[in-house]
Amino acid sequence: MACLQALMVVTMLKVAVLVFMDCAESKARVCFFGQPPELDAADMHQWTAQFMELVWKGCPRQCSASGASNDDHFAKEDSCQRLGLEDGTIPDERIRASSDGDFNPAAMGRLNGPSNWSPTYCLRPTSCWIGVDLLQTTRVSGVITQGNKLVWASHLVTEFQVSYKPTPSSSYEYIKETNGDIKLFDGGDVNSASTPHTNYFNQSLMASTVRIHPTVYIGKPVLRFELIQCPMD
Repeated sequence: MACLQALMVVTMLKVAVLVFMDCAESKARVCFFGQPPELDAADMHQWTAQFMELVWKGCPRQCSASGASNDDHFAKEDSCQRLGLEDGTIPDERIRASSDGDFNPAAMGRLNGPSNWSPTYCLRPTSCWIGVDLLQTTRVSGVITQGNKLVWASHLVTEFQVSYKPTPSSSYEYIKETNGDIKLFDGGDVNSASTPHTNYFNQSLMASTVRIHPTVYIGKPVLRFELIQCPMD
C-alpha cells in the first residue's frame, strides 16, 4: 500500500490538510490538498468516512515494485463495495469480540476509525477474535485490515485466519488452502501499520458472520477492519 502522510496547514485562519504519498522507490508527492469536512464530534465515523473519500479520490492506494501506482489494483479495489463497518451502516452491537480492552471495545474496530479494537488477553494464537454479524447470508470477497501506528510505537496484526458461518444456524468454518490447511492471511508491514491492507479471497464466501483471528502480531494485537464485496467474474 502507498504510505499516506498528512500535514495540517493553517492558512488565512482556515485549516487545510496536505496529504502526500511516499512509495518505497519513489519521491513523495502531494496527492491531496484542501479543507477537511466540518468536524462533527458526535459522529466521528461519518466524518472519517467523508474525509477518506476526499483523500482516496486523489491518492493512489498501492505502490508497485517500481514505486508507481498499480492501476489494475486500484480498478479492482474501486469496483468493490464496502459492507458497512467503516461508514457505520453496521451498528456497534453487531461487532463482537472474544474480549475487549478497557478502552478498546469491538465497536472501535472499524476501518479508519479514530481508535481500534484490542483484546484483554490472548491465551494462545487464534483464541482471540473480532467479528461482525451480517444478519443474513452475504457474499464476501475479501477483508481490509489496519493496525495503529503511533508516535512512540506501532501495533499490527501481521498474520491472521478467517472463519465464518454460512448461515446464522451453521457452525464456524475456516477459510482453507487447497491442501486443507487453514489459510494464513498477511496483515501488512508494521512500518505502515495504519495503512489499510487488502486481502482478496480466492473464492467469495457466502457468510452470515465473519471472524478474524490474529495469529501473529507486533506490539499488541490491535485491529481495525472492513469486509468487501466485489463484482462476480
